[in-house]
Amino acid sequence: MIERLLVSEAEWLYRRGYSTPEKKYMNPDGTATSRVFALRDSDHGELSASVKSLTTPDIAIVDRLKYFLFEIHNKRVEEIGLKTFFDPLPDGTNDAHAVITGMEVGDDILPGLLARKSKRVFL
Repeated sequence: MIERLLVSEAEWLYRRGYSTPEKKYMNPDGTATSRVFALRDSDHGELSASVKSLTTPDIAIVDRLKYFLFEIHNKRVEEIGLKTFFDPLPDGTNDAHAVITGMEVGDDILPGLLARKSKRVFL
């Protein structure tokens, strides 16, 4: 098994959320809802993010018409007991990819804590 490297607590992470109102990824005041940071079954226990120092907002958001972009300091992620690992995509398309681990599908608390510690990135 390949050992993954931890992302430094000094790093910032990007996480995108859907911009369509019916998906409810953003509160009326522009802050992230817990849905932005909630795991889905297809995530296999790892929440995708991008390491800010290795990418740009334009690359991290992928599609401005479909997503909003949020950022969170990795120290805040670690403070609630989660870990972030570098996870570059094997096909070479995203060297900034990382995963946040330590949550479970259906967790109502941790995604909300992450959402409150994040802030929107305006492009």
